[in-house]
Amino acid sequence: MNGAFAASILAAAAAPAAPSFDWSAVRGRLLAELYRFLAAAPLLLVALLLTMAAWWFGGWLARRTLIDCMAGTNPFLKNLLATTLRGGCALLGLATGLQLMNATAIVGALLGTAGVVGIALGFAFKDIIENYIAGVLLSLRQPFRPHDHVRIAEHEGLVMAMTARATVLMTLDGNQLRVPNAIVFKSVILNFSQNPSRRFEFDLSAPFDGALEATQARVRRRVEAVDGVLREPDTDVLLVSSGDGKAGVRVRGWIDQRRSDIDQVRSAALRAATAALQADAAAPEPAAAAAPARPGAPERTHQHLLRAGEAAAGSRDLLDPAAPAE
Repeated sequence: MNGAFAASILAAAAAPAAPSFDWSAVRGRLLAELYRFLAAAPLLLVALLLTMAAWWFGGWLARRTLIDCMAGTNPFLKNLLATTLRGGCALLGLATGLQLMNATAIVGALLGTAGVVGIALGFAFKDIIENYIAGVLLSLRQPFRPHDHVRIAEHEGLVMAMTARATVLMTLDGNQLRVPNAIVFKSVILNFSQNPSRRFEFDLSAPFDGALEATQARVRRRVEAVDGVLREPDTDVLLVSSGDGKAGVRVRGWIDQRRSDIDQVRSAALRAATAALQADAAAPEPAAAAAPARPGAPERTHQHLLRAGEAAAGSRDLLDPAAPAE
């Protein structure tokens, strides 16, 4: 019994002791890293000050008159140049600070990460980037001026503003419409305001007889007498078809769209031409037909749409009224 007990004691003494965690190694490693950080603190401070100084210098450059000279009166180009200068100077200061701390590996990692993140963001925000770039190009080219009457694709209205994302139109029925800049840039743009003269036309049916030439002359005189129809360019009355004793007649006239509404003048001209076809050739010419519109009605409608559009736009206009049109 005593021998067995002694043997168990000897076996327990011979067994290896359980391992214990050495906190001294961890403490030593943390102290070493702390000393390293404290040793690098002056360089880190210098790097931070250098980055902040570069950012301030970029902002100072962005506020110089050089930006105004380069961008002219285009606010979009001003913002773009200012942001590029400020960001470029900040990145240059950051790269110099990292180089000062001998952290070139971090620079490479940052550039690689920025490239991957840039690709991911490019796919995620493709439409936003596309509209932004289209806005840059449109602000440089200036294909229309503020308050121009335009038709972009199937959209028609008065140009109120152009933002970094969309072109704001006030439609002729009084609704605000935002067309993405990418669509504006790629679409066919019809600008009604570049030339004040605008042509209208309509077709009529006249008896096909020997007096057709006299009928054409009578229709031309009646249409030219309508208030709002211009004498130059000339009004045309053309024969476009014939058959079954009838002749198709096409009437073309011109208005000054700054003073007259094309729909009202076309309506008055259509009534005058219809009356000319129904009248006897020997009958005296009636007094000049007048478009049924109050004096200045087109201008009042135009100003009403502009006031409504300016009140609803609420965004910075990137169009320059003084810039040469494309």
